[in-house]
Amino acid sequence: MINKIIIILSFLLVTMTSAQNTRYSAEFLELGVSAKALGMGSANVSLSNDVTSPFWNPAGLAFVPKLQVASLYADLFNSMQKQSYIGAAMPLFGGTTLSFSWVRLSIEGIDRHEYDPSLDGYTALQRISDPTIALTYEPDGTFGSYDDAYYISFAKHLPLNLDIGWQYWEMPIDMAFGLNVKMINLSLDKNSGSGVGIDLGYIFKLGLDKIFVSPYYGDLSIGLSVQDLFNTRITWDTEKNWEDEIGRNFKTGFSYSQPIPIISSRMTVAYDVDTRYDGLEHVGFEYIFSEMLAVRIGSNSGYMTTGAGIYIWKFKFDYAYQSHDLGNSHRVSLLFGL
Repeated sequence: MINKIIIILSFLLVTMTSAQNTRYSAEFLELGVSAKALGMGSANVSLSNDVTSPFWNPAGLAFVPKLQVASLYADLFNSMQKQSYIGAAMPLFGGTTLSFSWVRLSIEGIDRHEYDPSLDGYTALQRISDPTIALTYEPDGTFGSYDDAYYISFAKHLPLNLDIGWQYWEMPIDMAFGLNVKMINLSLDKNSGSGVGIDLGYIFKLGLDKIFVSPYYGDLSIGLSVQDLFNTRITWDTEKNWEDEIGRNFKTGFSYSQPIPIISSRMTVAYDVDTRYDGLEHVGFEYIFSEMLAVRIGSNSGYMTTGAGIYIWKFKFDYAYQSHDLGNSHRVSLLFGL
């Protein structure tokens, strides 16, 4: 009897979800949506300060000064995948900020094959075990894979003047807290899965220029983001309601931004580390001239990244290049802020 199944992908879905704790479930959320951050090796947990912050550290939304909207569209990994993103953030009152975001990763035109071992003598198990075995007959149509995430995010800004006991002197610090509620929908051919996750974020900023009363010192920032706080579960509409689990991830990092007043410039270095995937490291460097032109370089878990930015009026255009085994990618993001 001929059974219609999806070669390889359907078996991966069953074998991965049956294990409950799926290592790469909803991995599309790791891709990032800001070309500025991507050009710096995705070292952004302590630098987040705009509408794209929910994907790095939701606490960064607290530093959004006015309404911001941003978007990104890219063909990734030799055009095998398409990434789309749009987001908006608006400060409200009392140092709070509200944000809405949507991101999608899609793959279209995946071949579907009628599985019949009599056509070439191989079983489905043999194909999964040996990727060198190629299909020798024509596909029976195509299907797609669509991964979507919708974010509702909140952040609170808490500036403090810390009294450390010195007469007539207080240490000014900035703190921010953030929260994401994210709804994840995954679709593979005729099946779909969904789940709801929670992310938390915190940022601590210390302006050394205010402490030492000198414009020649910069800002030191420390960031912490806990993604998928409760190990987000994705439940599929299969016969047995298989579940994927997105494991909790701690993103920690620090950054230092050094102004160079004599040439109207600023340099920033940043370092992040994740606990997910055995501890991924991110390193980035940025140089900005006159708050108009930026160049960046970084390392995203050993993969080189570079980028640039042009800031004109209320628009920010950022470009990022990332090397990868699956194919190098180019991404351009646009941000508009009032």
